Amino acid sequence: MWNSPWLEDLFDGGNTGLVLLSLLKGLPVLLAAGLVWRVAARENGAWLHALAAYFVPERELIRNEEWLRLGAPLLRLQARREIRRRFGWKAGRLKARLQRAQLRLVRKAATYGRGPQTRRHEAAVRRLRAALEAAMQAQPG
Repeated sequence: MWNSPWLEDLFDGGNTGLVLLSLLKGLPVLLAAGLVWRVAARENGAWLHALAAYFVPERELIRNEEWLRLGAPLLRLQARREIRRRFGWKAGRLKARLQRAQLRLVRKAATYGRGPQTRRHEAAVRRLRAALEAAMQAQPG
């Protein structure tokens, strides 16, 4: 399709025509890449959910609403923005650190199993959750 001459007759030979022609011909590639990205992200999310359900069933480490967002980067971003909007920058940064610690815990547990090798990550999740809750109490939204 890229080398096909049938679209070239619609545009003049100038720079503007060349840019429009390139955009038009590149659009299917961009749409295909977006579709592949979306399917891969959904598959990765399902994989993370399965790992979290098996290796980290404790709800004090990953709460239900956090578990739902665990495999969706855009939903995690949305949660951080909401916390930051309601409770300030410090709470937003703590939420981001909590999410990263939860992901590390799930991935470490999936690789090595639960035990001494994940205790540091479990403690980090608990410590960050306590700090986040304190920051949210200090500045009610």
